[in-house]
Amino acid sequence: MLLPIKETAGVILDIRYASDNNFVGRAVYARPVALLHREAHAAFVRALARAQVLGLGFRIFDAFRPIEVQSILWDAVSDKTFVADPALGGTHPRGIALDLTLFDLATGEDLPMGTGFDAVTPLSAHGALEGLSAEVIRNRALLLGLMSAAGWDSYEPEWWHYNLPDGDALPVLSAADVPEGPL
Repeated sequence: MLLPIKETAGVILDIRYASDNNFVGRAVYARPVALLHREAHAAFVRALARAQVLGLGFRIFDAFRPIEVQSILWDAVSDKTFVADPALGGTHPRGIALDLTLFDLATGEDLPMGTGFDAVTPLSAHGALEGLSAEVIRNRALLLGLMSAAGWDSYEPEWWHYNLPDGDALPVLSAADVPEGPL
């Protein structure tokens, strides 16, 4: 079952694949929604509570991704490190992955992370140091700590990507699995 992440004072939905502001250059989602499997949703709520104690919130770029869209992204990117092979399913099509960043609740400004979301570059890696400021490295470590403490695993090449561990047993879902109407 997929549950929606609702926009609140601590959550901004900036679903990039529902707009042309992404590396494909066009919308590949019909609606700007963020859905997660029940367990992933609970882990997100835990991470959000930790972030809010620090005066931070989450800007959500992507969550559940239908397998049809996974195929579109796979075909559109040359460096396959940055998109899971749809033949293997991946974590987004199972509803157990989030792409997100942190923002300051007082100002609404995103914390600097050194690269943009979906930047296909070695600088996007969690372990990248060269060329990144101390502030960026701290912000990435803060995001990593908040998400890890709530039960999420990181994906090394992408500072913005987190997924629940051991989710391979969950089914891969398609666009037909997205509920219609208000969420």
